[in-house]
Amino acid sequence: MEDGVCKAEPIKRSTVIKNFYLMETAAGQWSDAAEDVFGVIENGGIQAIRAAVDERRWPLPDEHRAALSAWVALQHVRVSAIRQGGDEVADFMLKLNVALNGKPRIRQLLAELLGRPPKNEEVGAKWEQLTHFDSYKVKQHPNKHLKLINELVPRAAGHFYDSAWWICRFDNEALLTADCPVALVPRAGAEDDGVGLATAQMFLVAPDRRAGLVIQNRPGPDRELPASAEIAHSFNQQLVLNAYRSVFHHPDDQPLRGLHIPGVRVSEISIDADLKAFLSPDGWRGGKI
Repeated sequence: MEDGVCKAEPIKRSTVIKNFYLMETAAGQWSDAAEDVFGVIENGGIQAIRAAVDERRWPLPDEHRAALSAWVALQHVRVSAIRQGGDEVADFMLKLNVALNGKPRIRQLLAELLGRPPKNEEVGAKWEQLTHFDSYKVKQHPNKHLKLINELVPRAAGHFYDSAWWICRFDNEALLTADCPVALVPRAGAEDDGVGLATAQMFLVAPDRRAGLVIQNRPGPDRELPASAEIAHSFNQQLVLNAYRSVFHHPDDQPLRGLHIPGVRVSEISIDADLKAFLSPDGWRGGKI
């Protein structure tokens, strides 16, 4: 999606990011071991989806419910949008650190790097470079995202498992999915406050083009919802609004018809602060160079 307009492209171009889940080991080597773990979760999720969609088993047995809970949790946290959000936080925090600690900290770091006291001109040049905040972006180490996945997936999966699940099966309507396939629906009146796992009203995911899963953010009995064109339209609209860069659908379907297609999100987090307002050349404690 670009500027509110969708354009077709090969699915591999949209879904495959080379080496995205590589992690650096303690020995300094790069490993794709995370992919193996994800594969186990994905396989369990596929089996649960087949039970729910193809075999029409509902409510799901505990084993499949646990597997699908983990699958939904993984789909939520593994995506590029989550990593970009982490990158944006890392970028802001480093630049805020530069602004507040000023030239004294730069002098200290240069001395450690050069093995000698830096000249005033060297400190000044580095200060000018680092405080030109728009000229560079900071990214977190990929291990940070993988650590978040490792920590959050079990917690989110447990939360999903204990919540009420509603399924809606469609015979005539079709659902799409997106590169952020789990849509967090905000509570009424809180649309502008941000939404997270703890504050969402519900979570939407389409495990199949003919089945939509609604996980309520509260415990309760599982249900089967009657299907309608209005429900399919609402479901698809939420998934499109939640998309990061791409939406996907079966080539025989037209689920985008009548939907509002937003432009590509510029950022994943909103920080209402001007870094230049924090610039403290002498350090925020007022220390001298």
